[in-house]
Amino acid sequence: MKKTFIISLALAGSLATSCDFLNVDDYFEDTFSEEKIFESQYNIERYFNGAVNELPKEGRMYYWCSEPGATGSDEAVSCGTFYNGILDVSFPGTELTTDKISYTSTGGWDWDFNVWPKCYKVIRKINTMLPHIDDVPDMNAFDKMEFRARCRFLRAYAYYRILQNQGPMILVGDQVYDTNATPDYYQRERSTYDECVDYICSELEAAAENLETEQPLDLFGTPTKGAALALVARLRLQAASPLFNGGTAAHRYFGDFKRKSDGVHYVSQTYDERKWAVAAAAAKRVMDLGIYRLHTVPADEYTVPLPANVPSAAFPQGAGGIDPFRSYSEMFTGETTNVTNPELIWGTTQNVTDQQDVVFPLKLGGNSSISIPQRIVDAYRMADGRDIHNASAEYPYEDRPYDQTCVTTADKQLSKNYRLPGGTYKAYDNREPRFYASIGFSGALWQMESTTSEEMRNQIVEYYNGANAGKNQAGVTNIYNLTGYTCRKYVHPRDARTGSNARTVTKTFPIIRYAEILLSYAEALNNLTTTHEVNGESYSRDESAMAEAFNQVRYRAGLPGAEAAELANPGTFNELIQRERMVEFLHENRRYYDICRWGIFEELEREPLTGLNVDAEKWEGFYSPTIISYRTIRERTFKSKYMFMPLHRDELRKVPSLDQNPGWEK
Repeated sequence: MKKTFIISLALAGSLATSCDFLNVDDYFEDTFSEEKIFESQYNIERYFNGAVNELPKEGRMYYWCSEPGATGSDEAVSCGTFYNGILDVSFPGTELTTDKISYTSTGGWDWDFNVWPKCYKVIRKINTMLPHIDDVPDMNAFDKMEFRARCRFLRAYAYYRILQNQGPMILVGDQVYDTNATPDYYQRERSTYDECVDYICSELEAAAENLETEQPLDLFGTPTKGAALALVARLRLQAASPLFNGGTAAHRYFGDFKRKSDGVHYVSQTYDERKWAVAAAAAKRVMDLGIYRLHTVPADEYTVPLPANVPSAAFPQGAGGIDPFRSYSEMFTGETTNVTNPELIWGTTQNVTDQQDVVFPLKLGGNSSISIPQRIVDAYRMADGRDIHNASAEYPYEDRPYDQTCVTTADKQLSKNYRLPGGTYKAYDNREPRFYASIGFSGALWQMESTTSEEMRNQIVEYYNGANAGKNQAGVTNIYNLTGYTCRKYVHPRDARTGSNARTVTKTFPIIRYAEILLSYAEALNNLTTTHEVNGESYSRDESAMAEAFNQVRYRAGLPGAEAAELANPGTFNELIQRERMVEFLHENRRYYDICRWGIFEELEREPLTGLNVDAEKWEGFYSPTIISYRTIRERTFKSKYMFMPLHRDELRKVPSLDQNPGWEK
């Protein structure tokens, strides 16, 4: 049957690809004759872009996303769906954790946990192209080789997105399936989790052989060798983790998850330590490329002196010579452009800038509908790396409630673009640089320098009842900050969302960055008890190698590295890694997948989420942490079925041989 495609109205007649691989606006839609696809490089590129356009949007970490995002874990809470004056705004993670998702209702306006059909559409488009790339007359041999690699990358990435949401899938290889056949045509079965991981990784590795190591400015986000290999490293670590690698978590969640045709477990019930060595090798391969390093900014006259216990040797042997606040913050605010960030392995500008309305305060152009629980805030360390419950005399932690003397007495300049105002509650003083780069707390300064409306600039934002951004400002919407904390990570000092000449700086969402590779390498080595050979190299629990990788992330944050006793104890170091990832990757869409793969989602959800008492006035109990009472938070629940999203009923009807994911049958 002849298939047709139409040319998008966005076409401008140029052969230039969109400046963001995942945010294309120049593509063919589905009414253009199929034989035309291969008539020119112009046509096949646009058809490829049409496949890219089907993918879920990576830069949506809060709302209208097709994965649980920040609100699907313990790193953020929201007020739930609200009306923005035009249409409903949904936080999918909140929809999931308040049990509003079912196998007949997997999404809403412009978002859907059921990525299965669109990702298979991507796969079908790629399988349509691959056999005919050599038929394109005006594409030279080199371009054909790289284009074929991009196709294999995109196909593998579509499978990866299915794996993250729905788990094991049907592997169709290079076959192109008809789209209008009867159900018996689709009698295919899902492969096991490990088979899917092996296939995706093999495709990414094959693509990496012919992908460029770097891409020019106008091709930002186009897959590179590093992006392909970094995704392999992420998948191999995931496959080695407790949820997918035998042991208690795999038994608890997937012990009864079997293929009905032959009784094979979809998720392995037998522990295989070698998977950790494979994960370590995959991370090491990215490290050995020699093209990535942690983002740093040189120290200047505003840089705060390092605590005495932090090594002052030049980075990366210590934290000397860098400004830890700017080194971390400017990757996310847009101050460092994506193409000049040596840490960014793969990223996109898609949607991340637009999504900051939910963290901006009420009356300042935002709606304060994303809040951070106290548990996350308390995970940030003191400036010298100590826990808040074991603070030193030099960097004390004070959180006395009801005491108006428990505030700072003068302004503190912590970096060129960050000032801690006098009168700040002392619990927010003396904290590590990532705390100030990431957390918007009550009493923090929001500069909003781009607006010329003086009443909107340099505002001290507070969230107690009666304050300038408290629940009293919500009016009839009943939407307000629920905990007294929000995420400032992606907010540039010049960002303003209201007022004359208000502008926001374009940001980049980091799909994967080098810090993840370093921490993944350290985690993988830590879980080895013996030596394993992978690709001719030996991997074992090497404390020196673990420290070298882990400490780079710590030093960049201006903190001391891991202590010898922490490195010597695998259980202690695993806890250290888990806490470090929680802080380092705040609101980067990693937390949900981490707490699932570690098998600790259920454990965390047993603890009630708390925040400041936003129902109280400033000195009448506001600074007393309390259980969040908002309805959507009271309704939060953990169910073991959340490990995988459901297969939609439509897919089960289309392919009767499919097994539904555990817990979603009804």
